[in-house]
Amino acid sequence: CLLLSAFGLEILAIFVTTVTGTMLLSKPLHEMDNIVAITEHTTPLAFLRENLEFEYLTARIAFLQGLMNWLAAIGLGHLIPRTGESKDTRFMNKFISSALFCTIALMLAFYNKHMTFYDNYFGMLAHWVSVIARRYFFCWPPRPMGLVYVPAILLTVYWGFITFLVPSESERMSKVSTDDKNSDDDEKASKYFKSLTGFR
Repeated sequence: CLLLSAFGLEILAIFVTTVTGTMLLSKPLHEMDNIVAITEHTTPLAFLRENLEFEYLTARIAFLQGLMNWLAAIGLGHLIPRTGESKDTRFMNKFISSALFCTIALMLAFYNKHMTFYDNYFGMLAHWVSVIARRYFFCWPPRPMGLVYVPAILLTVYWGFITFLVPSESERMSKVSTDDKNSDDDEKASKYFKSLTGFR
């Protein structure tokens, strides 16, 4: 799941930056001059934040979150024990996993230290969600594509709930098997105790 989300986020970052850059480069010079003239701050980042905030936030968040998800997926892959794994290999995998998670923490700390316009990464995430809500959900007139992406998002949330929160069939079968085994063990122990004490 983490690897798939990392791939999707990096593709999103490439897509958004490519489309936004193409859109900006396609505007006539006089139109860009008019946009810059009404912009309060003329630094490149301030220009993007004031005029293209959704695109700006999406590119930054998708790239960093995709990178962290990829590192977390590799770290978890090394952390989970494998069948037939030797003791030395287990120690090495723990070291690699710990190093990767430390890298994520250091990256996040470095990112927060050099953050612009927002208090920290999580504050930027919260603001991004509010921008998405205003732009795509709570807007008037409603966007025609909302008839497509709103049901798609709801369906994705539903299947995500089913996948991660509802026990799978194999887990249910394993639980039933474990309960049966425990019941058999209790019955055997009871019979053994009765044979020792002479109780019927």
